[in-house]
Amino acid sequence: MSGWTAVEEELARWADRGRRCPLWLRDDDAVAASPALDRLLRGCAAAGVPLGIAAIPADATPSLPEALAGQEHAALLVHGWAHADHASPHGKKCEFGPQRPADVRQAEAERGLAALRALCGPGDAGPRVLPLFVPPWNRMAPDMPGLLAAAGYRAVSAFGPPPPGDASGLRWLNTHLDLIDWRGSRSAVALDALLDALCRELRDRREGTRDPDEPIGLLTHHRVHDAAIWDLLDHLLDRLAGHRSVCWPPVATLLPPA
Repeated sequence: MSGWTAVEEELARWADRGRRCPLWLRDDDAVAASPALDRLLRGCAAAGVPLGIAAIPADATPSLPEALAGQEHAALLVHGWAHADHASPHGKKCEFGPQRPADVRQAEAERGLAALRALCGPGDAGPRVLPLFVPPWNRMAPDMPGLLAAAGYRAVSAFGPPPPGDASGLRWLNTHLDLIDWRGSRSAVALDALLDALCRELRDRREGTRDPDEPIGLLTHHRVHDAAIWDLLDHLLDRLAGHRSVCWPPVATLLPPA
């Protein structure tokens, strides 16, 4: 059975039950306006797909909110502070890991949110900055959710299933489908492998082994996209953006109320 055939059959089961699966798109490492960012914004706008742009606060320039001006489908998320690796030698890369004092990590998280808000201006003057924290390399210390809640965040986004037993009150809005083969070609992942993963995520939610209201997250990195990655993203949006069995809620609506 081909990848799209399996996905369509799974989505038909959702339709038979009168249900729609929420999807969302997160793009990481934004710092400035660029032709690649413009292409991403145009593609998502044309498809009617809301976009969460995880920006690195320490490196973000005024051209970033300028590029997002009038882009109502796009919102900024806080991508750590400087995307700097503070892991122990030979450890996996991590900016907000347990090697650093908790008060330092909380202060940097607060600083990141404040810096992006200041960059974008007050109220409706610039693009919306959401209190949603995206840890660089999708990992952070186990105590970070509580620190983030204390720093004013309402949600966090990493990769894969959310951790069990988190009592911080934050909502986990993870991504699950990475379009880039980081450990191999560093170009686009194989389409069939990506569709197999999408089918599993859909089936797990339909069958109740995962929260059916947990959005399935797609992950992109516009700054490193080559032609194959752009083609893969365009293909996915073309097949999924208007599908009767999925929906693409604005990212802000996925956060819990303040």
